[in-house]
Amino acid sequence: MELFKKPRLLEKFRSFHKYVSQTKGKIGTKQRGIDLNFNNACNLKCEYCFTNSPKGDHAKDTLPVSKVAEIANQADELGIFEFDLQGGELLLRPDKLFEVLEAIKPERFYLYLTTNGYFLDEAMAQKLAKAGVSRVSVSVDSIHAETHDKIRGKKDSWRRAMEGLKNVQAAGIDPYLNITVGHYNAFSDDIKQLCQYSEDHNYTTLINVAVPSGMWLKIDKMTEVMVDENDKARLIELRKKHKNILRNIWNPFDKNYENILGCNTVNRLYITPLGDVLVCPYVHIKIGNVFQQTLKEISEFGFKIKHFHDHSDLCLAGENKDFVKKFMSFEGQSIFHPADAKQIFKAEDYVAASTEEPLKVASK
Repeated sequence: MELFKKPRLLEKFRSFHKYVSQTKGKIGTKQRGIDLNFNNACNLKCEYCFTNSPKGDHAKDTLPVSKVAEIANQADELGIFEFDLQGGELLLRPDKLFEVLEAIKPERFYLYLTTNGYFLDEAMAQKLAKAGVSRVSVSVDSIHAETHDKIRGKKDSWRRAMEGLKNVQAAGIDPYLNITVGHYNAFSDDIKQLCQYSEDHNYTTLINVAVPSGMWLKIDKMTEVMVDENDKARLIELRKKHKNILRNIWNPFDKNYENILGCNTVNRLYITPLGDVLVCPYVHIKIGNVFQQTLKEISEFGFKIKHFHDHSDLCLAGENKDFVKKFMSFEGQSIFHPADAKQIFKAEDYVAASTEEPLKVASK
């Protein structure tokens, strides 16, 4: 297992497991991951992109590699063990990608890439393995090539994604097949077949629930997009049947495949190419900037907000419609135009201050 090849990673993972065991399977305020959007440029035009890549939003912006190194060092000090590099599509600029990988020092993390798989050939998979990448997550929208290609806006994207998964598996990297599930497809044969395909090929299936943000930032899409109770029950059925299916909100240590770890806001920080830190990739609320504060300072502030501090069985972005209506539906809200936590939350939205300096929050 990858854990045993990386002593520092194993140490941090054991700490996470111990914490979750002591809190009866709840994530609480234990941080686990960094989701880093190093560059938002992409070669595809996905219908539901949450970063607005198809619009070319901030496609030329990148974080300095030196800043990435600082972020990784601070994350390691905080005990964070997962590091997810996202885009855009990072394999568009492999030269920069490998500079970033070296700066992060993968030996300290369960480090992975989330990709559309278009450029994930055998040679690239081998290079990623040599660079210390633990896992590659490839996003797939359908078992049918024509459906996937339509959603992705580019022919041959399905074939390349499926071949990419085989290539990373052959290179000794953990292959994850990422699926987006919403109310519109939770009970479809397509999702059922994708889950079976993933199990048959010894992949791990990672489910992300659809959220009304990014290209889908429309309040009237909530009923169509967000999963309901029946949909969630269906996902648990699939989880129990296949046992290789994960969601970040689920407890990965639960042998019954049904318990909830809790919403991962602030537990998984999302960092944009501008250095803004959001509470998660899909909740476009800013709690700091890495050019102005440390990750520790940013995290401590984020956990002072009740919505992110208190346990929630619901994914705030994908399941809590009240939260979405109140805090995720501002005009133009995106990862590059996030709502400012200090502006949108009122005094009653905060837990009791734990520092001598009073919090500066909106009073109305």
